[in-house]
Amino acid sequence: MKVLFVCYANLCRSPLAETISKKLYPGRIEAESAGIDPASGPPFEELLDVAKRFYGADISGHKPRFVLDADPGKFDFIIALDSNVFIRLTGLPQIPADKLFGWEIPDPAGYGIGTYEKIARR
Repeated sequence: MKVLFVCYANLCRSPLAETISKKLYPGRIEAESAGIDPASGPPFEELLDVAKRFYGADISGHKPRFVLDADPGKFDFIIALDSNVFIRLTGLPQIPADKLFGWEIPDPAGYGIGTYEKIARR
């Protein structure tokens, strides 16, 4: 199964969802991540710390990318990580509507390590 997780900047939630999926379901889920307005900088230190401590993953090499650069048609599921992202994705004709699903995962950016830990446990 191929899953694309999409958040706003591809800097917090979607890379973490990708990491969790790969670690919890190796060989069963091929996960990737992207954003609707990708950041230009590296992932937040809190994200790197949580990915390492909770999942043993070094994602320091993560580079944010735009959702259409991920070739969304190749995925079985496209998961928008909040309603605003979902709405934006419905406006892109390249996003297959029958593969798009929405979740409500709060954006932890700027709220400290404790918030990242809570998001990782959801």
